[in-house]
Amino acid sequence: MHRSALGAGALSDEWAATRLPAHTTRDGFVFLIAREGDEVAGFGYGYTGSSGQWWTDCVSRSLTTAQRAEWIDTEHFEIVELHVRPSYQRRGIGSALLAQLLTRQPHDRALLSTQTGSRKARGFYAKNGWSELASVDFGPGYPPYLVLGKKLLAGD
Repeated sequence: MHRSALGAGALSDEWAATRLPAHTTRDGFVFLIAREGDEVAGFGYGYTGSSGQWWTDCVSRSLTTAQRAEWIDTEHFEIVELHVRPSYQRRGIGSALLAQLLTRQPHDRALLSTQTGSRKARGFYAKNGWSELASVDFGPGYPPYLVLGKKLLAGD
C-alpha cells in the first residue's frame, strides 16, 4: 500500500518494521484505514507533535520565531502519513481520511509536510484548507519539502 502510493522510492520495509511501531507509542496516535470492499484503498495516521521528535525539530528550524510560537510551541497534531492507492484517488477518500484524522484528535491546529514538487499533493491540501508555511530541509537524501498548517474549528 505504502509503496503503491509513493512509488519505488517508498521506505515500505523500514517504515513497517521500525517507524510505524515506534509511532504507535506517541501521544494522541490515530491510525485510520479506508476500505473499498475487501481492499484497503488508503490509510492515514498522526499524533501529537512534541519537541525532541525528529520531524518536529526539523520543521521548527524552518519556521520563523513567530511561526514557531503559533504552530510548534503550542500543542498540535501532526499528520505523518496519508496515502490513497492510485486506483482509488480522486474519489474523496483522501479528503475523508484527512477530515476524520482531524476530528479524532484534541488540538486546535495541525501540521504536515509534502514534497515541494508534488503539484497534485499541494493542490489536494489547498483544497482541504491547508496553508503553506515554509520550506523544510530534512537533510541529505530528501527532496525539497514544504510544511503546511491548518487551524481547526470546533467540530473539524
